[in-house]
Amino acid sequence: MNFRSPSTTWFALGAILLLGACSAVKLGYNNSAGIAHTYLINKVSFDEDQSALLKASLSDLVQWHRDNELPRLATELEAAQRVLAPQNGTVIRVSAVQVQALNQSVQASLRRTANQAAPLIAKNMLGLWPNQVQEIQDALNRANDEYREERLMQNQQMRQKKSAERMTERFERWLDDLNPTQKDLIARWSRLDTGRSEDRYQKRLERQKQFMILVNKAANRQIDQATLSREVSVLLNAWQTPGSATEKADSEYRQKTTIDLVVAVLNAANAEQRSNAAERAAGWAKDFQILASNS
Repeated sequence: MNFRSPSTTWFALGAILLLGACSAVKLGYNNSAGIAHTYLINKVSFDEDQSALLKASLSDLVQWHRDNELPRLATELEAAQRVLAPQNGTVIRVSAVQVQALNQSVQASLRRTANQAAPLIAKNMLGLWPNQVQEIQDALNRANDEYREERLMQNQQMRQKKSAERMTERFERWLDDLNPTQKDLIARWSRLDTGRSEDRYQKRLERQKQFMILVNKAANRQIDQATLSREVSVLLNAWQTPGSATEKADSEYRQKTTIDLVVAVLNAANAEQRSNAAERAAGWAKDFQILASNS
């Protein structure tokens, strides 16, 4: 159960993949179950048995991810390294097709991880007690307050500025300092991206509502584990499977504009930036291979 959204701590694994240094990736991944466990027990007052089950479930999930997903992700990063690397000092342009292929691979990995996590989440949810339901709702409410403060309370201009800053930071993890052309591309993208902030927040609230319905049923033993597992899996994957034509159109639009941005920024990179990105991809691929081999 991840109280930043109606999903689960498998998102913590995704955060590990975004760490900026190779040694940090290995350290963070090896400790990810413990970090997630500490985060969750600070949000809800789990009893000793619940805490032990949660810790075991997180460890099982990380081990599964280590065995099954890290080798695949390493292969994808090796492919990215070959695309990013300059050839004899010359930057080779990337295409939307290449970026989309990597995006689809990552999405497939997230789906597999969500489906693996769902039964573990269901098992933990069925160990909750009714008096803990409000604690979980309170944790979600606090997270929503933080989200609104960060994403929605500013005026449109400030939202665009913050969105551009977040995206710039992500690119600089790969390329190092961006040039003015790249920053301008990100600024233009942010003006398109932030226009739907309120809609995305409402979808967040709706999925949290669906999650809390399941929490209440589980805590009151009104649902069996198999059904709960299926419902959790659907909810975890909801961001990849829009429920309406409007949501689908919005999702496709956001995906296209983001892919277009990635392509434009990479093609505006110089040879040094592309070399930096290729080296990071190679380094992370090696780290994932090492982590997988230490299972």
